Amino acid sequence: MPVRYSAVRRRSQKKLGREQGQKIPAQRRAELLALLRERGAAPISDLSVALQASESTVRRDLDHLDAEGLVRRTHGGAIILGMTGRTTFEPLFADRRWHNPDEKARIGRLAATLLEDGQSVLFDSSSTVLSVAEAIVQHPVKITAVTNDVNLASVLALASDGMTNIVVPSGEIRSGSFTLLGSSTKSFFERLHVDVAFVGIHAITGSLLTEGGLDIAEVKRAIIHTAERVVLLADHSKFGPPAFFEVARADAVHDLITDRDAPQDALDALRAEASTRIHLA
Repeated sequence: MPVRYSAVRRRSQKKLGREQGQKIPAQRRAELLALLRERGAAPISDLSVALQASESTVRRDLDHLDAEGLVRRTHGGAIILGMTGRTTFEPLFADRRWHNPDEKARIGRLAATLLEDGQSVLFDSSSTVLSVAEAIVQHPVKITAVTNDVNLASVLALASDGMTNIVVPSGEIRSGSFTLLGSSTKSFFERLHVDVAFVGIHAITGSLLTEGGLDIAEVKRAIIHTAERVVLLADHSKFGPPAFFEVARADAVHDLITDRDAPQDALDALRAEASTRIHLA
């Protein structure tokens, strides 16, 4: 009798599961869209927790929404298409951090090889530039590091034997990030002179480099002007329509490190319009 009851119960549970699966996909996808519209982009793991659905279910829903042209699937998550066309849209650091992590790691490792002992190096606040700091922790180099990113500074502090001296300017923490900005940060960088600056960017359009916020664009301009050698770090997703504020032209950059999925026509245009050296990670 217990065996028969258990079998009936299992069949009932399976049937209920099928019925629920037939009822909720549209509602679940609507909630998924709402989450992405709120955040702009998100990893599958976060969406799975928020929706209380398995990651495999979220993947199928994202594939469905991608096919309908509502989202764009990315490595490990998705980004809402309606947000990517807004010039002032800036994803939260947590969302930028997981976006194309393998490409960023390769870019960071290659960038770290450009450094020499004794150099002064400015690290911009960027999820891609953070990958350089992580590479340095694995293979320390004796440098003086300056950064307006408190998280990046904490990562560099892990470099073995205290080989890296770290300088952090004053400023105000930008909401949703670890970035120090404001007039005091900008003023500090305007009086600084360093050997190398690693800079991230929101968008590369032709030879134009742009950012979504005025405050961050002003600080990046100051960073670019302070370095003898400016190294721009950008994965392939950064090539596209311009953001709201101009930071600089590509001829202000000495080196660009990107990944092998960067659009060839955009790289050819950069080579034609600027003297920027291009490195593929």
